[in-house]
Amino acid sequence: MEKAPVVIPDRNTLLAQVVEAAAPGAPSSRPPGNLPALVDGARDARVGRWFHDLQPLLPPTIAPELAEFLRFALLGVCVGFSDRELSPYIAEHRAIIPLLLDDIRAVYEQLQALGTPYDRDDFRFRAYDYGIHKAYYLDWTLYMSHEPY
Repeated sequence: MEKAPVVIPDRNTLLAQVVEAAAPGAPSSRPPGNLPALVDGARDARVGRWFHDLQPLLPPTIAPELAEFLRFALLGVCVGFSDRELSPYIAEHRAIIPLLLDDIRAVYEQLQALGTPYDRDDFRFRAYDYGIHKAYYLDWTLYMSHEPY
Protein backbone atom coordinates (compact mmCIF):
# COMPACT_ATOMS: atom_id res chain seq x y z
CA MET A 1 0.00 0.00 0.00
CA GLU A 2 1.31 3.44 -0.93
CA LYS A 3 1.95 5.99 1.81
CA ALA A 4 0.04 9.25 1.67
CA PRO A 5 2.32 12.23 1.07
CA VAL A 6 3.18 14.15 4.19
CA VAL A 7 2.88 17.90 3.92
CA ILE A 8 5.32 19.58 6.26
CA PRO A 9 3.92 22.90 7.46
CA ASP A 10 6.44 25.67 7.01
CA ARG A 11 6.49 29.44 7.29
CA ASN A 12 6.86 29.99 3.55
CA THR A 13 3.62 28.13 2.90
CA LEU A 14 1.93 30.13 5.65
CA LEU A 15 3.22 33.39 4.16
CA ALA A 16 1.97 32.43 0.69
CA GLN A 17 -1.47 31.52 2.05
CA VAL A 18 -1.82 34.81 3.93
CA VAL A 19 -0.72 36.85 0.89
CA GLU A 20 -2.97 34.91 -1.50
CA ALA A 21 -5.97 35.42 0.77
CA ALA A 22 -5.47 39.20 0.57
CA ALA A 23 -5.40 39.24 -3.23
CA PRO A 24 -8.37 41.01 -4.83
CA GLY A 25 -11.14 38.53 -5.53
CA ALA A 26 -9.57 35.78 -3.43
CA PRO A 27 -12.05 33.59 -1.56
CA SER A 28 -11.99 34.29 2.15
CA SER A 29 -11.14 31.55 4.63
CA ARG A 30 -13.54 31.01 7.44
CA PRO A 31 -12.00 32.72 10.45
CA PRO A 32 -12.16 30.58 13.59
CA GLY A 33 -14.12 33.14 15.60
CA ASN A 34 -12.98 34.81 18.75
CA LEU A 35 -10.43 33.24 21.03
CA PRO A 36 -12.51 32.89 24.23
CA ALA A 37 -15.31 31.17 22.31
CA LEU A 38 -12.84 28.77 20.73
CA VAL A 39 -11.29 27.90 24.08
CA ASP A 40 -14.69 27.40 25.71
CA GLY A 41 -16.07 25.45 22.76
CA ALA A 42 -13.13 23.08 22.31
CA ARG A 43 -14.08 19.43 21.83
CA ASP A 44 -11.81 18.46 24.69
CA ALA A 45 -11.77 20.19 28.09
CA ARG A 46 -8.00 19.72 28.20
CA VAL A 47 -7.54 22.28 25.42
CA GLY A 48 -8.53 25.24 27.63
CA ARG A 49 -6.34 24.06 30.48
CA TRP A 50 -3.38 23.47 28.19
CA PHE A 51 -3.87 26.85 26.52
CA HIS A 52 -3.87 28.52 29.92
CA ASP A 53 -0.79 26.58 31.08
CA LEU A 54 1.17 27.35 27.89
CA GLN A 55 0.46 31.08 27.72
CA PRO A 56 3.62 31.91 29.72
CA LEU A 57 5.55 30.77 26.62
CA LEU A 58 4.18 33.78 24.72
CA PRO A 59 6.53 36.77 24.54
CA PRO A 60 5.46 39.44 27.06
CA THR A 61 5.98 42.62 25.04
CA ILE A 62 4.96 42.57 21.41
CA ALA A 63 2.53 44.36 19.13
CA PRO A 64 -1.10 43.61 20.09
CA GLU A 65 -1.90 42.28 16.62
CA LEU A 66 1.07 39.88 16.67
CA ALA A 67 0.13 38.80 20.20
CA GLU A 68 -3.33 37.89 18.91
CA PHE A 69 -1.88 35.80 16.07
CA LEU A 70 0.47 34.02 18.48
CA ARG A 71 -2.40 33.20 20.84
CA PHE A 72 -4.40 31.71 17.96
CA ALA A 73 -1.37 29.61 16.94
CA LEU A 74 -0.93 28.44 20.53
CA LEU A 75 -4.59 27.47 20.72
CA GLY A 76 -4.26 25.62 17.43
CA VAL A 77 -1.34 23.55 18.68
CA CYS A 78 -3.36 22.72 21.83
CA VAL A 79 -6.24 21.50 19.64
CA GLY A 80 -3.78 19.49 17.56
CA PHE A 81 -2.26 17.95 20.68
CA SER A 82 -5.73 16.98 21.85
CA ASP A 83 -6.71 15.51 18.48
CA ARG A 84 -3.52 13.45 18.30
CA GLU A 85 -3.50 12.46 21.99
CA LEU A 86 -0.19 14.24 22.63
CA SER A 87 0.65 15.92 25.90
CA PRO A 88 2.09 19.45 25.90
CA TYR A 89 3.80 18.58 29.19
CA ILE A 90 6.22 16.17 27.52
CA ALA A 91 9.41 18.06 26.64
CA GLU A 92 9.68 16.38 23.24
CA HIS A 93 6.18 17.61 22.35
CA ARG A 94 6.51 21.05 23.93
CA ALA A 95 9.68 21.71 21.94
CA ILE A 96 7.65 22.62 18.85
CA ILE A 97 5.91 25.55 20.54
CA PRO A 98 8.81 28.05 20.42
CA LEU A 99 9.39 27.06 16.77
CA LEU A 100 5.70 27.57 16.00
CA LEU A 101 5.69 31.00 17.62
CA ASP A 102 8.90 31.94 15.77
CA ASP A 103 7.28 30.99 12.45
CA ILE A 104 4.21 33.14 13.13
CA ARG A 105 6.38 36.05 14.23
CA ALA A 106 8.62 35.72 11.16
CA VAL A 107 5.67 35.74 8.76
CA TYR A 108 4.12 38.73 10.53
CA GLU A 109 7.41 40.67 10.50
CA GLN A 110 8.00 39.84 6.84
CA LEU A 111 4.54 41.11 5.91
CA GLN A 112 5.16 44.28 7.90
CA ALA A 113 8.61 44.84 6.39
CA LEU A 114 7.32 44.40 2.84
CA GLY A 115 4.19 46.44 3.47
CA THR A 116 2.15 43.55 2.11
CA PRO A 117 -1.57 43.85 2.80
CA TYR A 118 -3.26 40.93 4.54
CA ASP A 119 -6.65 40.11 5.95
CA ARG A 120 -6.44 40.04 9.74
CA ASP A 121 -9.22 37.46 10.13
CA ASP A 122 -7.57 35.22 7.57
CA PHE A 123 -4.19 35.53 9.32
CA ARG A 124 -5.86 34.53 12.61
CA PHE A 125 -7.38 31.50 10.92
CA ARG A 126 -4.10 30.59 9.25
CA ALA A 127 -2.16 30.90 12.53
CA TYR A 128 -4.71 28.67 14.30
CA ASP A 129 -4.66 26.11 11.49
CA TYR A 130 -0.86 26.24 11.33
CA GLY A 131 -0.70 25.34 15.03
CA ILE A 132 -2.97 22.34 14.47
CA HIS A 133 -0.84 21.17 11.55
CA LYS A 134 2.37 21.51 13.55
CA ALA A 135 0.98 19.15 16.20
CA TYR A 136 -0.20 16.71 13.56
CA TYR A 137 3.19 16.72 11.87
CA LEU A 138 4.91 16.22 15.23
CA ASP A 139 2.76 13.13 15.77
CA TRP A 140 3.71 11.84 12.34
CA THR A 141 7.42 12.56 12.88
CA LEU A 142 7.67 11.04 16.35
CA TYR A 143 5.34 8.09 16.10
CA MET A 144 3.47 7.30 12.92
CA SER A 145 6.41 7.50 10.52
CA HIS A 146 7.97 4.54 12.33
CA GLU A 147 4.96 2.25 11.83
CA PRO A 148 5.31 -0.08 8.86
CA TYR A 149 2.73 0.32 6.13
